[in-house]
Order: sequence, then C-alpha cells, then structure tokens
Amino acid sequence: MSLLDKIEWDEQWAEALTVFFLAIGFIISILLRSAFFTYLAVVICGALAARLYYMRRYSEPVFPFILMIVGFLVGYFLGTFWASRFWVLVFFLISFGVSYYLHQKEILVIFKKEDFIK
Repeated sequence: MSLLDKIEWDEQWAEALTVFFLAIGFIISILLRSAFFTYLAVVICGALAARLYYMRRYSEPVFPFILMIVGFLVGYFLGTFWASRFWVLVFFLISFGVSYYLHQKEILVIFKKEDFIK
C-alpha cells in the first residue's frame, strides 16, 4: 500500500495543497535570479492571493485558502536569495491590501458577477 492510498483526500486536501504551493513558491523564487523580477512576481502573487481570498471569503471555509496563501509565501521566502525578504513581505502585503481594496470597491470585479459588463 503506497502513501497516496493512505491519505484521506476528503479531510487533508488543504494540507496537501499547502505543501504543493509551498513547493511552487520555492521553485518560482529559485528560478528568479533578479531582485526586480522577484519583487514583480511577489506583487502579482499578492494581488492574485487577494482576489482568491475576496472570492472565497463568504462562500466557503476561508481557512484552507489562507493556509495555502501562507504556504506559498513561506516557500517563496525560503527560495529568495537575490532579494530582501523584508521587501518581499512588504510588497506582498501592499499588493494584497491594494487588490483586496479594489475588489471591495468593485473597481476590479469578478467575471461571474451580473454587473461585469456595464
């Protein structure tokens, strides 16, 4: 019996995806050898994380998604060698906050909303 057969995916999908996103964050940050591209990627990831959080904040349990976002960020931190980890965190938090605010004020909208085409 293999390890994949022993995992109960119904109950542990959030933890498995968190480890997956941790690895993805690590790989992305290792591949980006320029500080500029590292900061640019973390700004984009912060904006996408805020969009994911905004879409899921009321409809589903939000904790698994927060866990996945934090897992990605930890993986990104572990692989960041060519940029300051402090500025990576600052840029992530700023882009997360700005993107969430823009979604809240409906400047950026979700495509599945009725008012998408105005």
